[in-house]
Amino acid sequence: MAKISLIPLVLLIVIGFAGTALADSITGSTVDWQYYAYGAAYTENGSGGTSSGSFVVPCMSCGNFDGYFLIDSSANSITFDYSVWAGSLVSWASSALSLTPEIYNGIDLLFSGGPAITSVTVDPATNMAGFSASNVYFTGNEIQVDWQDLPFSSSTIVTLDVNGTTVPEPTSLFLLGTGVVGIGLAAWRRKKT
Repeated sequence: MAKISLIPLVLLIVIGFAGTALADSITGSTVDWQYYAYGAAYTENGSGGTSSGSFVVPCMSCGNFDGYFLIDSSANSITFDYSVWAGSLVSWASSALSLTPEIYNGIDLLFSGGPAITSVTVDPATNMAGFSASNVYFTGNEIQVDWQDLPFSSSTIVTLDVNGTTVPEPTSLFLLGTGVVGIGLAAWRRKKT
């Protein structure tokens, strides 16, 4: 009677379960946002918008900052759409440092309940003159965007491509460990006989 090796089957099952715990999407993240300017959190409300809020990714028109821009989010991006701005071409004002380490005049996005942020890049669709990667700071759960002295109009778009990685859940780690132990036992039994 031929012996059937369980090693390939166990490996496939373990890799399959462990792989499902990882993702590059920020879908499901709760994002709390706050605008900062003039040395502190910006609290003035006007033009039909607010200076802070919260949303769950993905969503369209997730927030309206004081009538300047809308915030949109998708599985892998955050977009600041200035189409709600009714004024002419202007620039964001100069400001003292408003939030360490990066914001002088800009927005802070704090992520929770989703994957850790592993990369943030400026999407080629971004058309704010002078805006670059140096205007963006990120950690595992926060993105700071600073556009001090940069111009904007109702046709301005700033899009950030965001990727994250979910830490494997304890169940996945258990399955991975069980699979490795199973492979070790199968190899030991094979060597013994």
